[in-house]
Amino acid sequence: MNEIRKYMLEFGYNNDDIDKICDNYSLSSFRIDTLYDKIKKNSLFLLSLGYSKQDVIKMTKLLPALFGLSVENIKQRLDDLISLGYGRQDVIKMTKLLPSLFGYSIENIKQKLDNLIELGYGRQDVIKMTKSFPSLLNYSIETIKQKLDDLVKLGYSRQDVIKMTKTFPSLLGLSIENVKKKIDFYGDIGIGNVFINDTKNLMQSVELSYARYYFLYDKGIVIDESNYRKLFYNNKTFEKQFGVSKDYLLEKYPCEERKMKDGRTI
Repeated sequence: MNEIRKYMLEFGYNNDDIDKICDNYSLSSFRIDTLYDKIKKNSLFLLSLGYSKQDVIKMTKLLPALFGLSVENIKQRLDDLISLGYGRQDVIKMTKLLPSLFGYSIENIKQKLDNLIELGYGRQDVIKMTKSFPSLLNYSIETIKQKLDDLVKLGYSRQDVIKMTKTFPSLLGLSIENVKKKIDFYGDIGIGNVFINDTKNLMQSVELSYARYYFLYDKGIVIDESNYRKLFYNNKTFEKQFGVSKDYLLEKYPCEERKMKDGRTI
């Protein structure tokens, strides 16, 4: 165990990381000498594939079982994903974000892609969506169907929802309560329709949007569909243009202190 600890410390792990990884049930059946060989071999192999040391550390903290796979298994999984239509660098990026992909069967992943196509997405749409948001492959098809239905219930057409989730697949990772709260607010100020074509802005917290909206309103700037992008400037740009920080806005304009037109508080 001393050899393992020494190697992993030199690689960049801390003692807590090492204890948690080596005590993981997925590695418990290996003898100490075998485990040492696998940790060393797999970490060096991952580096040779293009992952950085920090990538390897992060991936194996999330999925210690990665050290239990053979080099051949790891290579085969990457090749399998490439065969489905992803580029090599896409696969590297996806597995950095979702290392559990190394544990999925290729049949399971292929079925998930086919199921998404059946929901109304094109093949290339599905590849693009899962490249940018690989966690989508972690969701059951029932969960995805329910999310699409929930978004339709917020007032969008099925076609709109497909378009929105194609361009911004992370929308499928937000809770419907979170999305509804935002849509209610944006609808109330008259810009609810802009998100069909500019869906990524739904990532911004409603608290920040609310604070910026009323800050701008107090300055005589009324947000509508012609200038709504001001509401979604990155923090640096907003502060440079208007001279106020995010922290100041959130403190000055808390949601609970102003009510919307129908009396709701956001």
